[in-house]
Amino acid sequence: MAMKKIGVLTTGGDAPGMNAAIRAVVRTS
Repeated sequence: MAMKKIGVLTTGGDAPGMNAAIRAVVRTS
């Protein structure tokens, strides 16, 4: 589920803030 969310965010958001949030999620997983 987390992976799917990350994929959606990365493909649907080019904002640097989004990338930072994704990295935080990846680190916690």
